[in-house]
Amino acid sequence: MKVSVCIEMIYTEVPFLDRIRLAAEQEFDGIEFWNWDNKDIPSLIKVVEETGLEIAAFQSNRGGTLINPAHRKDFISGIKESLDLAQELNCKAMFLLTDELGDDRSVKYQFPELSEEEKYNSVLEGLTEIAPHAEKAGVTLVMEPLNTQVDHAGYWLEHSQQGIELVRKINSPNIRLLFDIYHQQVTEGNIIQRLTKDIDAVGHVHVADVPGRHQPGTGELNYENIIKALKASGYDKFVGLEYEPTIGSKDAAASTLKLIKAA
Repeated sequence: MKVSVCIEMIYTEVPFLDRIRLAAEQEFDGIEFWNWDNKDIPSLIKVVEETGLEIAAFQSNRGGTLINPAHRKDFISGIKESLDLAQELNCKAMFLLTDELGDDRSVKYQFPELSEEEKYNSVLEGLTEIAPHAEKAGVTLVMEPLNTQVDHAGYWLEHSQQGIELVRKINSPNIRLLFDIYHQQVTEGNIIQRLTKDIDAVGHVHVADVPGRHQPGTGELNYENIIKALKASGYDKFVGLEYEPTIGSKDAAASTLKLIKAA
């Protein structure tokens, strides 16, 4: 199991590129970030090479949604651009959202005129079309359910089991689920069973506590037991820290890394 840190939320006390250096200093295996089109990619590549860290994942969405078939052509075009960049960055996974989020991370479009069946079929058809491109690029797209009660009202994919069902139907090794423990605790709970029972369909895991989306140890989740169960399941991919620290970023990140390594 490898551990990465989301430098969009952690180490925000320092400039963006210096966050990569801090992650290396604290002995993480990789870093992850969200949108790439607002980043200085040549400089990012230089610092990543300098530190020897992996880019564990970044966001593939360039705009539009999967839930509306009218968006599909442009949506897939954006994914292809991101796949090209992922190859350039030697990044083996990218986050995939079913909806478009704004700068404040709220859902831009919800399309009430479309039925749930139409939205589901659109997502299934879109992912089926995307899968061969991901396979050719050697990049895994990890589709992320998000909670709608606290953070992302109107987001389509809420439940992990629906995401797993889509992964199974598409039947591609390069379409997997991103299981964000924070989001799924808010949405459905029963974290250990939900996370481990279909672990072969999970391609990335995010950690944060509930409530507040802060570092493990600040809320209601027993992360020592969760990580032990995740290791026992045979999961060997990235676990990413994606939270807002309540203390200094370095202290919070060090504490979580120690917990994950020791569990």
